[in-house]
Amino acid sequence: MALTCIKRVRNAACAGLVALAPAFAHADAPGDADVLAARDAALRGQWKQVETYRARLAGHILEAYPAYWLLAGNIERSDPRDVRAFLTRHADSPLSEGLRRDWLKALGAAGSWELFRAEYPRMLGDDVEVACYSFQERLARGDTEAIAEARALFISARETGGACDPVFAAAVAANAVSEADAWDRVRRLLSSGNVKEAKRAGALLPYRVSIVDKALDGVARDAGRFLAHEKLGKNPNRASQETLVFAIERLARNKPEEAAERLTAIAPRLTADAAAYAWGQVAWQAALAHQPRALEWYALARNTPLTDSQIAWRARAALRAADWKEVLASIQMLSPTQARESNWRYWRARALRNLGAPEAADALLKGLAGQQNFYGLIAADELGTAATPDWNGWRASEADLDRMRGIDAIQRSLALYRLGMDNEALREWLWAIRGLDDRGLLAAAELARLANEPDRAINTADRTLQIHDLAQRFPIPHREALGAAARQWDLDEAIVYGIVRQESRFMPEARSPVGARGLMQLMPATARWVARQIAISPFRPEMLVRPDVNAQMGSYYFRRVLDNLGHPILATAAYNAGPGRARRWRDERPLEGAIYVETIPFSETRDYVKKVFTNAWFYRHRLTGKAASMRELLGTVPGRAGEPAVAANIP
Repeated sequence: MALTCIKRVRNAACAGLVALAPAFAHADAPGDADVLAARDAALRGQWKQVETYRARLAGHILEAYPAYWLLAGNIERSDPRDVRAFLTRHADSPLSEGLRRDWLKALGAAGSWELFRAEYPRMLGDDVEVACYSFQERLARGDTEAIAEARALFISARETGGACDPVFAAAVAANAVSEADAWDRVRRLLSSGNVKEAKRAGALLPYRVSIVDKALDGVARDAGRFLAHEKLGKNPNRASQETLVFAIERLARNKPEEAAERLTAIAPRLTADAAAYAWGQVAWQAALAHQPRALEWYALARNTPLTDSQIAWRARAALRAADWKEVLASIQMLSPTQARESNWRYWRARALRNLGAPEAADALLKGLAGQQNFYGLIAADELGTAATPDWNGWRASEADLDRMRGIDAIQRSLALYRLGMDNEALREWLWAIRGLDDRGLLAAAELARLANEPDRAINTADRTLQIHDLAQRFPIPHREALGAAARQWDLDEAIVYGIVRQESRFMPEARSPVGARGLMQLMPATARWVARQIAISPFRPEMLVRPDVNAQMGSYYFRRVLDNLGHPILATAAYNAGPGRARRWRDERPLEGAIYVETIPFSETRDYVKKVFTNAWFYRHRLTGKAASMRELLGTVPGRAGEPAVAANIP
């Protein structure tokens, strides 16, 4: 059910969307109606009207927005003096950063290097297109160091677009990028599925050895068909070999076993490097599909370089196989940054303990046990040191709140939320809280709660490092509706709260881009199915914004999935990704709950389940006063062996 962006539930991924539907917008302060009218005029490109509203909004807390829309909507034609005046006047605003980035792109595309050179040092953050224009500007004035820096970007295999084409061509001409570098970029881009960018990299190769675009297109359309009909001879050149490897990788995404058979047949025609790389791709996709032979195919990859994602799935395949030696070896292959992540520190500890090194394992677990996340809670269980949550955390004083009210970006953010301009409000909020200490974050969270923006309150309180307010992080609104629904369908109320916190952040009117609605984010079709099951008649989708109706229907759906799949982890995964997938992700034999969760192939669903159960751990104590064991909450996920062939028809 949960989706990346939810209207009225703000997160960073939603920040680039257009304004919300008018149903959420309301104007109840002087000038608010003009802000909304200016926004609508800007969306229609009616710039004279935007200018009229801009003049009328002088002195309004949101006065920068019509001016921004005017400049951003006409950035190629805007007078540099007007752009600079805006950037100076509204320097403490995310609008300035957005406008500066767009202006630099327009200046770069036009080759206006003097203006570009003057403004570029003021840019914050990272934008690869702007960086590419910076390389162009530096090359234009003879800065030879730009070539070496451009090479680093080239070999990173990041997508760059057309702005870097002349820079990369210059690097090739200067022999800073070799033919081997170009092939490596092509290979890595094809592995990530970025055929268009791979073609751009291939165009830098000498014509006599370059890859054939039509062949890549044929593979992208139907890799199996390409492999069945390919006629590249007994000794294919580098371009043909890379095309074959790409075809094997594409086929492996849906049919890893067939890809392994094809690779076995063509491996003698490949170089040892190409064959090993192809086996790494097949093994990765097989691990994602929980193919039992994945580790065997990883072994055939030998010493070929693997990405962190490919290594992680090698470790996950070993977890499902209970091969602790391979788990440890795989984790040791990860980059230092990835190896420090809490999940890999935990599984490294488990591997060490199973391999007879309990002291080293306990040292790792002690470093995790103080963290209030999924693996921190499991680590505390392992050590027998699980702490009781303290619900009497630090509370902001009125002086603390006044200090936060004095931040202009917070005032702008709350005004934008009031108007339903949630994407703009999110940008302002994130800008406002950057750099705040723990007390500032908790005071800002309290302001958000008072403004009835519980998602901002929760997310902001979640950021603290030393001083916490768990009651702010795990609030208990809609207690009557959620408690009644949990009792009606015999569910753990803590799990219900855990789901709602993750799905909607307790916003009754939350709505996803695809139409999921309400506290438990029910899709209209699912809601109609539930309405038929529990005899809600007449049912209308508009009823889903009512907390009591949404909680009753969402809880019933979860109950049905739980009865069908037989375990809370499976039901939670199904709530996010569908019952069919949750069922397929089991093993033939029972799996430790934490291993099932860690080996969910969809990163969104894997993260979702971890967060729901972390939420449930805290809510179990807050709602009942009783401490929970994360390992007991997770339990053991039943295997597929002996399961009936026909499953219940649940949407």
